Amino acid sequence: MCLSTSTYESKIPTELVSTYGIPSYNEDGSLKEVLHPTFKELGAYNLRKFGAVPKLKVGNANYYIVELEVSWKEGEVSALLDLGKGLAYPKNTLMTHSEARKFIIENTPDSE
Repeated sequence: MCLSTSTYESKIPTELVSTYGIPSYNEDGSLKEVLHPTFKELGAYNLRKFGAVPKLKVGNANYYIVELEVSWKEGEVSALLDLGKGLAYPKNTLMTHSEARKFIIENTPDSE
């Protein structure tokens, strides 16, 4: 998903917390609570699973490509689609792997 800075720094939709909430443990190792993270916190937490979150500059705006596995059945895809409702591409746009890769390539300055 291609997220604007404001969305990236905002909490993930409630529908994603059961899958992507970040567990917090007591000193004895028992689950204390499940935290409701921002997309930024989620990206850092999922670094090993999905890799780093690419940051791209398009015009004057920064965008972040966040990779997730989401469910239609649990309403997660619908919740993510709602983040982009009424916004112009690429703000909060769901993308396939191929679309995200192309977007990253097209918006990464050539290294010389």
